[in-house]
Amino acid sequence: MNPCYNLLREQRELQRRVDRNNADETLWRKLALRRRLRRERLRVLGKRARHELDLREYAVTRPPEDAIGQWRS
Repeated sequence: MNPCYNLLREQRELQRRVDRNNADETLWRKLALRRRLRRERLRVLGKRARHELDLREYAVTRPPEDAIGQWRS
């Protein structure tokens, strides 16, 4: 992610959140084919169970968030 040094201090946090959201959306779309194949194979499961499997796969493949906080003065 871009640290956005050219932005004001107040805007950097918002830009980091936007970047993170865009990365999450890209990952979700990347996993779309796997979700579709899983739904075709596991038709016996209910809709809620399949959705739970989708969310679990997403949580496992999503990279961890940065543990470094921002310095605020």
